[in-house]
Amino acid sequence: MGIRVAVLGCGRMGRQRARATLSLGGRVVAVCDPDLPRAHEVAALAPGSTVLTDWRELDLASIDGVFVCTPPSARGEVEVSALEAGVAVFVEKPIGLSAAQSAAALEVLRRKPGITAVGYMNRYRPSVQAARDALGGKAILGLSGNWAGTRYAVPWWDHETLSGGPVNEQATHLVDLARYLVGDVREVHAMAGGRPGPHGAPEAATVSLRFAGDALGTVLYTCQARQKTINLQVITEDRSVCLEGWDFRLRRDDGRLFPEAEPERDKIFELEVAAFFDAIRKDSTAPILSDLPDAMRTQGTVDAIRRSLKSSRIEPVD
Repeated sequence: MGIRVAVLGCGRMGRQRARATLSLGGRVVAVCDPDLPRAHEVAALAPGSTVLTDWRELDLASIDGVFVCTPPSARGEVEVSALEAGVAVFVEKPIGLSAAQSAAALEVLRRKPGITAVGYMNRYRPSVQAARDALGGKAILGLSGNWAGTRYAVPWWDHETLSGGPVNEQATHLVDLARYLVGDVREVHAMAGGRPGPHGAPEAATVSLRFAGDALGTVLYTCQARQKTINLQVITEDRSVCLEGWDFRLRRDDGRLFPEAEPERDKIFELEVAAFFDAIRKDSTAPILSDLPDAMRTQGTVDAIRRSLKSSRIEPVD
């Protein structure tokens, strides 16, 4: 019997997780969204799935895992209930509006260890794994990352109270990769630029990072560009490791990109789901590259960046 899941939130990522589940031989038992037509669209991918408008109606005993694909403001309570019931939890990034939103779920994990995964999909890319291998054992001097793109076209995306704003919702990808490749961040200093978004949230920021090992880094983020420009470079004493583009392909020493062929755009989500299902089958967190405790440290770094954007001071990472 395939792994049984529920999909909570039937927007783009809910559809991606449902498709990946079915592709991997799993079963979508239930879908949930207060927008019924959207819920029925995802249910149509998995005939026989139950359609709900409130996750509290979900029979947790009927599933092995749950995908939490709701807007960040709607996170927290469902993770606690699922973990208490022994259900594996996959949460899209960011985990919430702040780390405090997931504190209760983390406390459940301390009492009752379980399987969690968070949707920082770039960790699963073969190119990122190759970059991490290339940096292994080397003294890292610094990091530089850039993410320029357009606004994400959903109503909640640029609201501080619904998504935490673009820095929280999207720049978190670069922050997480910086942590994954270099290590935890000790303090940050951020400066907002450009005009604020239509709902007042900063849409452009530059951030200085000091890592726990004293390496330095900078991150530039903006969603006010007309096209995407995304890259990340890590500098050591004897080389630099460069990742380029939305799919973070690795620039080899001979100038060629790895992988040589541009990856299928949505395949990365299936890789994440496969690792989640593997963890459920093995009852082990080993296949997971980003679990809730680790993602809390990324969120804590983003929280410090947002504090610094308001205070204009160097802020410690809690």
